[in-house]
Amino acid sequence: MTHDAASDFPELRRVFSGYLHEDVLEESGTPKAALEMFWEDADPDERRRFQHEVARFLEHTSSLDLSALRDLVNQLGSRWTPPSAKALAGLLTEAAHLRRRTNG
Repeated sequence: MTHDAASDFPELRRVFSGYLHEDVLEESGTPKAALEMFWEDADPDERRRFQHEVARFLEHTSSLDLSALRDLVNQLGSRWTPPSAKALAGLLTEAAHLRRRTNG
């Protein structure tokens, strides 16, 4: 990925910096709970943008090694460090599908 991640993924940057910040564990307990909090706070347009960007992000980062992926997540404002690419993909995929559980 050669472009500035913040401009490529503005909604992820907003969510990562606002919900996966340095106090994520103290405030939310888990990254999953933090993204559930985002989902509750977000309006339908923000949720749709998030879902779209998660799909693009996962597609564009599938070949990155863990170090590069962590750097990108950090560049997007997250201070949570994913333990693995699989953990990050699972967290984002689950968060992007919260609609099915919260809105029926």
